[in-house]
Amino acid sequence: MSAQVSAGVSHRSRSVQNALQLLHALTARDLKLRYQGSIFGWAWSLLRPLALGGILSFALGSVLGTGIGAVFLLCGLFPWFWFQSSVQGSSTTFVGNGGLLKKVRFPRHVLPASVVLGNTLQFLLALPILFAFVIGAGFEPSWTWIPGLPLMFTVQLALVMGLSLFVASVTVFFRDLEHLLDVGLTLVFYATPILYDLDRIPGRYEWVGWVNPLAPVMEGWRSVILDGNLPGAHLLVAVGFAAVSLVIGWLTFRRLEDLFADVI
Repeated sequence: MSAQVSAGVSHRSRSVQNALQLLHALTARDLKLRYQGSIFGWAWSLLRPLALGGILSFALGSVLGTGIGAVFLLCGLFPWFWFQSSVQGSSTTFVGNGGLLKKVRFPRHVLPASVVLGNTLQFLLALPILFAFVIGAGFEPSWTWIPGLPLMFTVQLALVMGLSLFVASVTVFFRDLEHLLDVGLTLVFYATPILYDLDRIPGRYEWVGWVNPLAPVMEGWRSVILDGNLPGAHLLVAVGFAAVSLVIGWLTFRRLEDLFADVI
């Protein structure tokens, strides 16, 4: 009996190890292909939010006089681009690897996970630049960064992973979802408190901040980085959305994965 248990544990251990090795290889391949032939390479992951933050800061702060500064915008734009790139990039991972799915048996969830991991690494590499802007603007580092930043990172990672699994799985059967994401993510961008504070939303539209999964996440990042506070009620909402996202994403993937090879 003990020998059987030991063999089972050993088999699971090898399976996990193989999955991690495959995840590493796919992530490295994705990052290499993404910036192949590019002069600036991974620096583009910095230039996009910085450029957009500068433009929006000028338009909203200087031209329209809203008082919204670059640092406020960057604290929302950096997490946003992590979210957007991961979900949109994951949408075609199963469709784009149809030949591999038909020929080789492997943990298929590794495909969207590799896209999420690649974008997560870029986000982590960009964080020191964000912190430099925050400190340069006069905000002081707070002890709440120590528990708060890993907490917000974990919550958003769970949300991103769940949505990426769901989108990648459904796109196999509904190819238009890839194009609908362009429109949908644009709507989500403006419905999320990135260009404005959640408190600026008129009372009759407050419900938008409670049904949008990204709204409490963005508020959480700003609360920790700029205010030095641990997020309160919004954090509980964000954790709830992240948990639901993971469960629905995983269940959808498990229900549909056996049909991928036939449909593709």
